[in-house]
Amino acid sequence: MFDFPFLSSNIRVRRIAYVEISGESPKMIGKNAVKDDHGATTRERLVRVFTDTGQEGFGVTRASADEIGQEAEQALGQPVSEFLDPAEGIRSRGLEHALWDLVGQISDRPVWTFLGPSRRERIEAYDGGLYFCDLVAPEKGLDRVAQEAQESVDAGHRAIKMKIGRGYRWMSAEEGFARDVAAIRRVRTVVGPDVLLMVDGNNGFDRAGAERLFEAIGDQDICWAEKLFPETIDDYVRLRDFLTRKELHTLIADGETLSAPEGLYPFIEPHLIDVAQLDMNQIGLSSWRRLAAFCEEFGVLCAPHTWSSRFALYASLHLGKAIPNFLSAEVPAYIPDVYHPVGFSFFQGAYRIAPLAGWGLQIDEKGYREHFAALERVWEK
Repeated sequence: MFDFPFLSSNIRVRRIAYVEISGESPKMIGKNAVKDDHGATTRERLVRVFTDTGQEGFGVTRASADEIGQEAEQALGQPVSEFLDPAEGIRSRGLEHALWDLVGQISDRPVWTFLGPSRRERIEAYDGGLYFCDLVAPEKGLDRVAQEAQESVDAGHRAIKMKIGRGYRWMSAEEGFARDVAAIRRVRTVVGPDVLLMVDGNNGFDRAGAERLFEAIGDQDICWAEKLFPETIDDYVRLRDFLTRKELHTLIADGETLSAPEGLYPFIEPHLIDVAQLDMNQIGLSSWRRLAAFCEEFGVLCAPHTWSSRFALYASLHLGKAIPNFLSAEVPAYIPDVYHPVGFSFFQGAYRIAPLAGWGLQIDEKGYREHFAALERVWEK
């Protein structure tokens, strides 16, 4: 499954560094159904792995500094080749994404080439940043929602995902439901019929509420509905039957809150969902590649969750380049301070990946030294 290059056993891990970095959004990110305002800043955990022959790879991890330290004890002095498994991918949790980049730097190959052949030149993407901005600026209401949708289209997006479920915490159930429906209709009017529109409920509905929502917006050509209610087999069987009876073609998407792919298998095998969405940073690229192969067997599409992490977007684009059943990559609003995409271009709703080594990302070393180097945790041999 993984096409790793031959690496000399003389190339060994010499140094590992870990630091939390920041990112900013050009706009305030508001509430979703269950969480309060997300704010205009975010944090990511960056790991850098250096070899004794002068190469470096970096990536983002969900592991804590202490967990990285435990892995470092085992990794330091080891050949990089020891982490590569043609069947499983990278054998590391916390260091995985940095090691993908490192292998790419050593072999002068983009990460996607280790995952499979090129499946497409253009990798479709969507703007995932349309939150409850009407609650951020209540004096503007739905005008603010319409404004942000238009700004997304003006920025080149051809697909937008909007949050729904205002009645779960922030408004009365009926008032929230009415506002959700009105917001969906307003956005569709603004973006027109050619822009894909998705909705994400963050488990703010129950099945009956989800079916009522579909009754109200069935004419709005919703591409997919994501995480409308906590997933159970019985509820998803009933939802699938409902959509079939109503002749609605909206795809069902789920999985972002799961910590491992196996939790979604009972929904994938009987095709109770159409789109798998586990978080890229949570399970890692190796697990995602294996999950994509499993999904392909059952006709399920892949659209990794990336929210708040631009790194997860770039990793998802590499996945999307190499698998046949990729649907779309989520573009977060937050932009990191210290690493930048030198190997990616965006035009008319899709990305292209340049033939650069590793991720195609570059650290701003000057900014890193000024703002983050003093905060590093370092392990070396």
